[in-house]
Amino acid sequence: MEKSKTEFKGSYIGIFSLNYFFQGINQSMFAVIVPIYLIMELKAISGADISFLLSIVLMPFAIKFIYGMLSDKYALKNLGRRKPWIIIPVSFSGLLWILIPFIITANTAFMIFLVGGVLIVLGVAIADTAIDGLILDITPKEKLGRVQGVCWGIRSVGIIIGGPLIVAFYMLAGGSIELVFIGLGIVMILTSLTILIVKEAVTHIDFSIKTNLKLIFGKGKNWRVYMFALFNSFVDGVIFVFLSLYIIIEAGFIGSEGATIELLETDESLYEPTAFISLFIGLGVIVGAVIGGYISDLKTRKLGVYSSLLVTTVSLLLFLIPSIVPILIFFAFLIGSSAGWRNSSYSAVVGQISTLYPEVDSTYYATCNSFVNIGTVIGLQLTGILFSALEGLSTYTIYAILFIFMVIISNIGIIPFLTMDSKEYELNDKNRD
Repeated sequence: MEKSKTEFKGSYIGIFSLNYFFQGINQSMFAVIVPIYLIMELKAISGADISFLLSIVLMPFAIKFIYGMLSDKYALKNLGRRKPWIIIPVSFSGLLWILIPFIITANTAFMIFLVGGVLIVLGVAIADTAIDGLILDITPKEKLGRVQGVCWGIRSVGIIIGGPLIVAFYMLAGGSIELVFIGLGIVMILTSLTILIVKEAVTHIDFSIKTNLKLIFGKGKNWRVYMFALFNSFVDGVIFVFLSLYIIIEAGFIGSEGATIELLETDESLYEPTAFISLFIGLGVIVGAVIGGYISDLKTRKLGVYSSLLVTTVSLLLFLIPSIVPILIFFAFLIGSSAGWRNSSYSAVVGQISTLYPEVDSTYYATCNSFVNIGTVIGLQLTGILFSALEGLSTYTIYAILFIFMVIISNIGIIPFLTMDSKEYELNDKNRD
């Protein structure tokens, strides 16, 4: 592999973050806006239905290692090996958002969002993988934790704060959610073009798919990293999807049968409280991502991981305390910060290990993130199973059991992390065991 020297510019962080932000907006659409849109169109939808839709729509993220091989191996002469796999897939996803309002009906809404959602997320996942690889190619390792932490945090803000922004656009569009879909598609296409400003470092690469697949999957030590990645994301489905629903149920905005959210009122005011709660979760993510990246780069990455799990545990357990809505919103801020903290620490560790495989850094990082997304999907599926098994209990009881379960599952991730070699993810000798 040959590399050309390239200067890492501060403006690149802004470009990466902008693209990550709209990746997050897409997930916010399916996590917040689409479920409520389906409630309004179909008149009834359950928590299990939402879990099923999201778990299927998010499946393309579970095979990111395939997209990593694409951007590691195949390049266009004038655009390099990363940019084509960012601009083309995002533009495809943007076109689908533009088309949806022209083909959707009340009878086909669920299926269109199921099939169309998979295709949209596929385009976003391919681009996400290529941007990850571009960051690994050009970012100095002593900045890797902060750059990846900020980018992940901004994407998470897109997932969470996307609700308020979409609601604002919805109001400006005169209450037309269809114009929101069209507007999102146009902005996605334009945003993807900003990546043309970034100068790539890799000019040529000799890539063997068979050899590098053996390198990635054939080493036992890599499977410890993958298991760490898997357990890192179990709670994200609860934080990003069901936490807002729990708070608006507790606040009395909607009724519930247990926590299945059956027979909801077709009331557009559901957008506003959901968006307000999402705003506080998003603010927490920003704070947590900055703190986690700072600790991982300037202290030790091991400390970043340990402290992130502690914050996650405390944040989830706080929801066991029966509280009034303002306190629940403050708890939502804390749990948002735990997500940002945990994932920026994870990104620093896995990003550093990925640089040990320069020929397939994107594929390796994407493989880890495939396990992250598998963990998210499993978390959503387990959430749906718990909802069904506990139906008939009070909303508080169901969610209390759910939060305790998520605390246990998330902390299992410390086991594979303890077996990983700190020399592979710490920056210098004084931070290594």
